[in-house]
Amino acid sequence: MKRVLVIGITFILSIQLINSQSKAEKKATKEANELKEYKHIQTIIDSKSFEFTADWARTQKGRRINLTGNANYLRVVGTKAEADLPYFGVAQSVPYSGNAGINFNSDLSKYEVKKADKKKRIIIKANASKGIEKFSLTLTVYPSGNASLYISSSNRNGITYDGKLKEKTSKKE
Repeated sequence: MKRVLVIGITFILSIQLINSQSKAEKKATKEANELKEYKHIQTIIDSKSFEFTADWARTQKGRRINLTGNANYLRVVGTKAEADLPYFGVAQSVPYSGNAGINFNSDLSKYEVKKADKKKRIIIKANASKGIEKFSLTLTVYPSGNASLYISSSNRNGITYDGKLKEKTSKKE
């Protein structure tokens, strides 16, 4: 009986040891993949040629709006940015052009990149403008390419967009 008990305990301990090793290996592999993705995102941002496409919009009141299927983007090439994003929220004044979205094609000012290597995220801050309206942009990018863009404006309440960041291709789209 003691022999069966010893064999059973040895068997259980062996399985636990194998499980703990595989968990450690999985964790190491996951961390290595995250680091590789983070380095790739860094390369894209350092090139200053990228595009953010929003899948969701979040208003200040917490409302989430699905943007899948709608054309919307923020493109950055060098020191210039172009945006065409829908806007949902309170606007103090908007132009009479009929397009109430956030649209601009502007030079970026106060462009700043902060890399949080421990958290593996990159935060880009910049300012843009269209006419008298000024925009403050904060783009937070994660290793997987997921990103969050917060835009505050001189004429509207702030809005957050969640989506993906990708490398900007050289061809016209």
